[in-house]
Amino acid sequence: MSEYSETTLYSRRYKLIIGTGDANGIEVSSLHCSFSVEKSMNADPNPSVVQIFNLAPNTRNNILTNGVRIIIEAGYDGSQYGLIFDGDIVRTLKRADNGIDKITEIIAQDGDVFLNSGFISVSYAAGQTSRDVIEGFAGIANSDVSVGSVSENLSGTRLARGKAIFGQPKDYARKIAKGEGALFYVCDRKINLVKPADLSKDEIVSLSPGSGLIGTPEQAEDGVKAKCLLNPLLNLNKLVYIDNDLVRQDVKAGALSTGVYKIIALAHKGDTRGQDWYTEFTGIAQPGLIPQTGASFST
Repeated sequence: MSEYSETTLYSRRYKLIIGTGDANGIEVSSLHCSFSVEKSMNADPNPSVVQIFNLAPNTRNNILTNGVRIIIEAGYDGSQYGLIFDGDIVRTLKRADNGIDKITEIIAQDGDVFLNSGFISVSYAAGQTSRDVIEGFAGIANSDVSVGSVSENLSGTRLARGKAIFGQPKDYARKIAKGEGALFYVCDRKINLVKPADLSKDEIVSLSPGSGLIGTPEQAEDGVKAKCLLNPLLNLNKLVYIDNDLVRQDVKAGALSTGVYKIIALAHKGDTRGQDWYTEFTGIAQPGLIPQTGASFST
């Protein structure tokens, strides 16, 4: 398996766009910005807080009045760059820092409209499956979400009779997830319904000190906690490989697995003119994964 070199990871790259209802949005990438993003595989919106320093007054007022969506792309020049957050703005604040910098703070949540104010009124015919219902939510709820990962191992049980759905789509999605023994969550504006045994079809990301691993990963319950240079390739339900020799192991917790982990929670943190530019994540072990799937590793 090949890895990024330290020189490859030297040049940061980022883009922040704020949607205000028009076609173009407002890009603020040239200004000093800081951001934090949190993601987890639960049915609540994933939060983000963004601070933008010293916006022009007209631009600031436009964002405060009309801002509805924020998109954050970050990483490094090359293939380790991409989307890390796409969410609905729920609150905007303005304040001064040290009497000098004027800060515009944006609080956003990925999936907020779909999960907290989305509404659906539709009838399904007899014979529809859980997959049909979930995939239909993206097209008819009043939110521009799309379908992400839907497990191929759903029961396939079909509705014995027609069913009317009226209310918040998240409530029905949670019921379906519970009945299927699956997890329902929204990530990067995509609806996901996966089972614990489902594996990402993407390549496994290999982490080491040479490819951005920071400090010493810690063995956690059923898995590992680790920190690395900001990496958008890491996302929920994705697979990562860390050599067991790099992990601080807890003898009482038992032996580590093959070194392949599925990410169940993560956080990105960045400051475009500061030191923060990293990703932290928690992964659960996937024992026996490599010989069973013949999984390959990303470069």
